[in-house]
Amino acid sequence: MLPTVRQLEFFAATADTGQISRAAALLNVTQSSVTIAIGRLEAQLGYKLFIRRSHGMELTANGETFLRHVHAILGALREAVDTRTRTASNMAGTVRLAVTDTVSGYFLPAAWERLAERHPGITLSVTETSRAQIERGLIEGRFDLGLALTSNLPEPERYEIVPVLSSPRSLWLAASHRLARQNHIGFADLRDENYILLTMDEHETTMRQIWTEYGFEPKILFRSHSMEALRSMVARGMGITVLSDMVYRSWSLEGQRIIRKRLGDAVPNMDTGLFWPRQRDLDAASLATLRSLSARP
Repeated sequence: MLPTVRQLEFFAATADTGQISRAAALLNVTQSSVTIAIGRLEAQLGYKLFIRRSHGMELTANGETFLRHVHAILGALREAVDTRTRTASNMAGTVRLAVTDTVSGYFLPAAWERLAERHPGITLSVTETSRAQIERGLIEGRFDLGLALTSNLPEPERYEIVPVLSSPRSLWLAASHRLARQNHIGFADLRDENYILLTMDEHETTMRQIWTEYGFEPKILFRSHSMEALRSMVARGMGITVLSDMVYRSWSLEGQRIIRKRLGDAVPNMDTGLFWPRQRDLDAASLATLRSLSARP
């Protein structure tokens, strides 16, 4: 018997959030419903999808593989439903959107496609730049909307902000790493580890604030603007890193496995949102774009 769509949704939500309690809250169901659904799904498949840890749910190797298929299945199903129910609007206009590089690579493509399907008359003019340049362009009127890590905004009170994604940050390490089977990991456990540091989108600034809070000074082996270089080095066991789940992929380009683990130390989520100056009213095309880009797929 094939799994139900509900079982797949419960599994994906648990895998993406790392905790049954978070998955239940996201899906507006009880924790026992999620637990039972995952148990039945594992029984149907004949293998374990998760290792139950004190800090949450950790995917097994089979779970990682199954998750990729589940995301593809659910995505195809949503697309099929959208195709049947969607009516393209007559809205027209050009919207000038500015995005940071992390957002453009890992959030924008699907959201842009969704906008084009819902509002084919709206032309999205996209500029990729730094968060500081987005703020300057919004104030000067060169951009209509900004899409960036809103947790990095130095003066959020100046903007109207619509959240689009809140992504937990996790520890990334090779599947063969000595910490891979450890239940509770904090920054104190990482003091002797080589650290691979991503330099995209103010990530280092954000992480240094977190490191300072825990008195942690990483042994930085390599700084890179390349996500694939970072994945490759982590997968080979050359170092570890802490990054958002939004950019997580379980395999490097060479096919080596990367696992993620929740840290015992509290690390803030990476919050991504659309924003614009408070004193500025959005036109109809910008409002339609705002609603489309902030909608869950």
